[in-house]
Amino acid sequence: MSSDKQKRPLALVTGASSGIGWELAQVLAAHGYDLVLVARREERLQQLAEVLTQKHGAATQILAIDLSQPGAAAQIKAEL
Repeated sequence: MSSDKQKRPLALVTGASSGIGWELAQVLAAHGYDLVLVARREERLQQLAEVLTQKHGAATQILAIDLSQPGAAAQIKAEL
C-alpha cells in the first residue's frame, strides 16, 4: 500500500483552546484527522494536543496566534 493511502487527512481548527473549537477538534480527531490547532492560549492548546494524541492517535501542531491581530493569517500560512 502506498504511503499516500496511509496518510490521515489534516484539518486546521481555530479557536481550539475552548468551546466549539475544542469540541470540533475532538470530533475531527475521533474521525481520523490530524490537526493544526490555533488559538491564543498555548497552555490550553498543549493540553488539547496531549488529549487528542493519547485518545485518538492524532498528530497535532499547535500555533499560539491571536487571529484578531493584523497579519495573523499570514503568520499561520508561514508556519505551515
